Amino acid sequence: MGKISKHIPLEVNLTPIQRVIFDNFSKTPGLKKKFYLTGGTALSAFYLNHRESEDLDFFSKSNLDILELTSFAQKIAKAAKMKFILTELENTKIFELVDRKTVKIKFDFAYYPYRLLKKGLKIDGVTIDSKYDIGVNKLFTINQRKAVKDFVDLYFLLQEFTFWDLYYGVEAKFGMEVDLVFIAASMFEVSDFNTLPKMLVPLKLEELKSFYKDLAKKVGMRVTEK
Repeated sequence: MGKISKHIPLEVNLTPIQRVIFDNFSKTPGLKKKFYLTGGTALSAFYLNHRESEDLDFFSKSNLDILELTSFAQKIAKAAKMKFILTELENTKIFELVDRKTVKIKFDFAYYPYRLLKKGLKIDGVTIDSKYDIGVNKLFTINQRKAVKDFVDLYFLLQEFTFWDLYYGVEAKFGMEVDLVFIAASMFEVSDFNTLPKMLVPLKLEELKSFYKDLAKKVGMRVTEK
């Protein structure tokens, strides 16, 4: 785990508009008590600094209060001198800041009733999800959707954690066993990617593909051994 800090370090890779959102969030006691920052931006900005990431994802085990969230979005829009668009899904409220009909950034609040397995960081009173929990979520996510950013994030996390560290974390967090054959098949889908996100550290697409193909074969061999 990284060193806990009271304030955002200067080297944290947040864009100016991300800092506006984060700073205002840190000054909103009701929200920062219930929500924590997770996902790709949390991973890149506070831990790995490995790629550019735009969206801010806030998760909570509490039910979503749309009035509270809308009030916060209005404050952000005013500070950024932009308008916002709200998209409501069943368990997620997505806010997009718009300037001249162009979406500049998206931040969302999601009801996520799963426990945190490890202690993360605390920055300006805001809880930042741990690398381990983000890794567990990413391993679970690649079985739900196919986005190159998730594979990239997981690639870097697997330099620190083993596949089995994260696999058993999925069992502990979600209370379910994910089929290894299904995971291996998802990893082979890396062949379909043609581009990478904008990287801040060197990574070649072929390197990413080779890594997951090798890992998929190893996972598949584990299945045949059973």
